[in-house]
Amino acid sequence: LGYGFCHIPSTPGCHSLTCVTWRPRGTWRERLSRRFLGGGPQLLTPEATTTGGADRFRLQTETAGTVYLELGVILRHFGRYGVEW
Repeated sequence: LGYGFCHIPSTPGCHSLTCVTWRPRGTWRERLSRRFLGGGPQLLTPEATTTGGADRFRLQTETAGTVYLELGVILRHFGRYGVEW
């Protein structure tokens, strides 16, 4: 498990997105526990990584993989495409 960020296209159509993910590194005990039991350290406030950068420099991270997305974007005529409100 990890965290990632990518921009959603604002143009209609099918889009292929690549989202690189990361996770908090944690202590050596937390890494050992994650290896054998799963899980791992989590951010208490994930929003802080996108809003302010004051404390972000202290966060030690490691890569967690890449997520590939196929995203269909429609902007209007939702009923025509079977989207219900």
